[in-house]
Amino acid sequence: MDILLPPSSESFEQLSWSEIQPWYEELTATTLSQESVPFWLAQWSRLSELVDETLARLEIACTQNTADQEVVQRKQRFLNDISLPVQSYDQQLKQQLLASGLSPEGFSIPLRNLRTEVALFRETNLPLLNEEEKLSNEYMQVNGAQMVTWEGKEVSVNSLRRVLFDPERQRREQAWHRMNERQLADRERLHRLWVEEIQVRQQIAHHAGYDNYRDYRWQQLLRFDYTPADCQQFHEAVEQVIVPAASRIWEKRRQKLEVDILRPWDTWVDPQGSVPPRQFSDIHVLLQQCTTLFGYIDPHLQSYFATMIQEGLCDLEDRPQKANRGYNMHLEARRRPFIFGQTKSLWDVVTIFHEAGHAFQVFEMSHLPYIQQRQANALPLEFAEVASTTMELLGVMYLHQSGLCTLAEETRLRIQHFERFVTQLFPLAVRGDAFQHWVYENPEQAMDLDACGQKWVELSLRYVPDIDWSGLEAQRWSEWQQVRHFYGWPFYYIEYAFAALGALQVWNNYLRDPHTSLQHYRYALSLGATRTVPKLFEAAGVKFAFDAATLQGMLQPMMQTIEKLEREENQRTTHQGKTE
Repeated sequence: MDILLPPSSESFEQLSWSEIQPWYEELTATTLSQESVPFWLAQWSRLSELVDETLARLEIACTQNTADQEVVQRKQRFLNDISLPVQSYDQQLKQQLLASGLSPEGFSIPLRNLRTEVALFRETNLPLLNEEEKLSNEYMQVNGAQMVTWEGKEVSVNSLRRVLFDPERQRREQAWHRMNERQLADRERLHRLWVEEIQVRQQIAHHAGYDNYRDYRWQQLLRFDYTPADCQQFHEAVEQVIVPAASRIWEKRRQKLEVDILRPWDTWVDPQGSVPPRQFSDIHVLLQQCTTLFGYIDPHLQSYFATMIQEGLCDLEDRPQKANRGYNMHLEARRRPFIFGQTKSLWDVVTIFHEAGHAFQVFEMSHLPYIQQRQANALPLEFAEVASTTMELLGVMYLHQSGLCTLAEETRLRIQHFERFVTQLFPLAVRGDAFQHWVYENPEQAMDLDACGQKWVELSLRYVPDIDWSGLEAQRWSEWQQVRHFYGWPFYYIEYAFAALGALQVWNNYLRDPHTSLQHYRYALSLGATRTVPKLFEAAGVKFAFDAATLQGMLQPMMQTIEKLEREENQRTTHQGKTE
């Protein structure tokens, strides 16, 4: 059977269901035993890799050019003609393995996941899940098509965001208004999609026997190590510990910008910068510099990134009709990652580091024999985001050394990066999570556009109270529509905050002992989906906790580092002044 399987996902995509079905029939007809299960599982895994990678390639193509309807049709055809029947067979194969009572080596956590997936599965949900995917794609197309005229040129709304880093306040404000005017034009269309998605998700949950979508989604996301109540306690901890610290940073920013109040267009600019962030025009040179940078962290990571460049596994240029997203996609059949994003300024390089962290996990766990041990949707997101956020924290330490910027630019970016953990990452992750809890606790109410806007403003005042939105009520009420996670990856948001706590612990360890901390980090990545979340954190040398005490313990060294970097910056400025 193995020699008949296509060698690549490209050739697999060309097959009809009648050509693919016999492989699944043979698997379902196999009697499982201690002797037969390794080969059987390997065959199922290989088939799943080909299906998974085909969908991943089509998803990549859809985001590379959101106007390419032919690719959208190819993806929809594959979803309907291949993926849909495959899901039914996968359900049978999961039940077959579970009924055998066999537990292959390194498969205890995947078996736990399979039991959950089997319990959730309903044949009636397959077309609904496809419909949910279709609605998510439509949202992406709407966002990708948002263009505006700026300084005589047609540019994407996403590319215009970079003007928010410009030191000229009037220019920032003008760009912000231009972006929001264009986004507001799609308000009703995005609302229609939102209502349809809530209805579809509620149907999916009800078919699976759940009263609300949140409880269903919790199981679908394989969240076994914390509850919705834990999340809501964390919301309170962030309000107690982080929001006051963020207010102090916002006030310092207001003073440095010499403005009476902070407005939405004042939140991204460097308050001490006199020029916009460094821009990059040659992606090839930038990628080579990133390769050098990863070498300063770890030679293995450097070799992984070099492999990605050599094999064309990065799409980081900025262009029209490109989706407003940054991601790492698993190409399971090749056991390779693919990084996607838009890179023009120095701040965009941080996104490269983030997605590279995800990519490094793909390389580190490629030794695991079965897709169920390493598949993207099986990885605990709480730890997968540790992989990526850690790379942000470590990567920015070597920007100057690798030739990407001056030492002064590196210092400024590091200060702002730490400050954004406090002013944006934790508050915004919690606001987004709290919003989604409300949505799926009150689905009927959440289908009302005004109710969503009102709840969003309420949460914004709670977690981000320092930004003045006077006269911008319509924009503020619709701001939540620009959070693509709500449309495409519901409840995938709080993981960023939990992971930040883990990554900051790894960073702390790295400062004390770089070699040992990197060994622990890479070992934890190599475990894939074969351990629980607390055990993965433990393997990385850190603790999985998110109470107020842990938050406070994390905040202190971060604030101390900000102060240290600011002292170095002031000393450098003073020295330059004396020299001049």
